[in-house]
Order: sequence, then C-alpha cells, then structure tokens
Amino acid sequence: MPEVEVNGTRIYYQQSGTGPDIVLIHAVTSNQAVWVFTGMVDALSTDFRVTSYDMRGHGFSARPATGYTSADMAEDFRCLHAKLGLQPAFIVGHSFGGVVGIHAAMTAPECVAGIVLSDSFFPGLKEIEPNFGKANVWMDLKETFQTIGVDLGPVVDFTRLFRTAANLTTQQMQTLEEKVGVLGRGWLRQLPKLAETTCGDDVLAEAGLTADKIKAVSQPVVALYDEFSPFHATCAWLEQYLPACKSEIIPAAKHLAVVENTIAFSAAVRRHLHRLTGVEVRNG
Repeated sequence: MPEVEVNGTRIYYQQSGTGPDIVLIHAVTSNQAVWVFTGMVDALSTDFRVTSYDMRGHGFSARPATGYTSADMAEDFRCLHAKLGLQPAFIVGHSFGGVVGIHAAMTAPECVAGIVLSDSFFPGLKEIEPNFGKANVWMDLKETFQTIGVDLGPVVDFTRLFRTAANLTTQQMQTLEEKVGVLGRGWLRQLPKLAETTCGDDVLAEAGLTADKIKAVSQPVVALYDEFSPFHATCAWLEQYLPACKSEIIPAAKHLAVVENTIAFSAAVRRHLHRLTGVEVRNG
C-alpha cells in the first residue's frame, strides 16, 4: 500500500478504478479497511477512480500527538488531493469522515465536487442533538465494557474511552475481543493507540465549522442517515438549510450502515454518485 507525506504526516492510501474521483473517508477509530472488507471499493471502482486512506492516527498512517480536528483533517485531505493530482472529488464520509468532507468543502472548495455523508454528527450543531451523550451506539459500547467491569461514564467521551482501553489488562482485552468478533478486533486494538494523542477531544471540537459555515456549503450534499440513528435532527437540519442537499434513510442500521446494512448502503451511495456525476453504470 503506497504512502505519501501530507501536511507533515505520513498517510497510507490506495487507489483503484478509472473515472471521476471518489475519496472515501472513514470514521474516527476506524480505518480504510472498512471500505475494502465491505466491498465498497470494488463496487465503486467499476465506474470511478476510488481513493481511500487511513486518517492520521489510524490504520497504517502516522500517529502525531496532535492535529485531529475536522479542520486539521480537512487540510490533510486538501494536501492529499494535491499530491495525488486528483480532480474535484466526491467525498464519501462515514460519521466524522462526513464532517471532514463538509469542512473540506468549506476550506478547499476547489477540491470538493460534492459530499455523501453517512450518519455524521457535527459539533457545531450539538445544540440540536440534546441526546448526543446517550447515542445508542455509545450505549451499546458502554454495555460491552460493563461486561468486564469497566464504566465509560455518563456521556460520550472519546478521550476517556481511549485511556480506558489503554489501561485494560490482557485478560480484559481478550474478553472484549471475543465479544466484538473478528471484524471488531482491529477497531478495538486501535483505541489504546489514540490514547497518546489529542484525538479524543479534537474530534468533538467545533474547529470553525459553525452552523453558519455549514449553511454556506454550496456543493451538492447527500445526507444518508440510519433508520435508528440518534442524529435524525441533524439530517433534517442539513436538508432544510443546505441549498443542494438530499437525504435518505438507510434501513436496519443505527450508526454503522456500511457494515450493518452493506447492501442498502452501497446501493444508495452508488445511485447518488451516478446521479451527481452523470456517469452511466458500466457494471452491475
């Protein structure tokens, strides 16, 4: 897998296919493998040039101590875009990856043709999401950690999560790995590494991406939100205030549609990208 130095950080990426540029940006604590294992890269590379990469601190990319806000990540994207010589790209971003996509559309509009975001929470819109601290995905995570006698606290706190994971005993980690299964082990092993960084606090920072800034994004936006997502208020807000936004609900998922309902998610992403790019489906 190739690497490139961007914004002072070594970033690993992969690229396949030909056609309009699509860039896949994963969520915090994930990595680009999620797009490969779920077949998203193969599904899109039949009609597009697909670039996926590990965000700083994730996967095989370098792990600097600081620089994990959406503003920092958007600058990483801008530099990667330039280094790889991409055309204006359509970003497909899951969760925080969608926040990065919107931030990049604001700060580097020449690089972004449009954004397809999946179940993204925006710190700049936290006032419209009063139940953020009780998001079902966080409640599930708390329940999982409670089985080994560990309390993650009353509200979403990534820094606490990372530091807690770093302090688990070998037996506790093994027990958790058995509970999350094969697909979850890579995610679980990522957590202690992020304890050494400011990532936990940074990803919940507004970082200049205020409600007014989001409203000013003029590129087309597709807001894919999961049927049981805690962020339906954000979905409605985006459709109301963004001039070129369409929303769609992905059934039978609650934050991780890319893995919880891969077929429906992949079909929606492909359908919207073909609509936005005007590219005819060549295969399937």
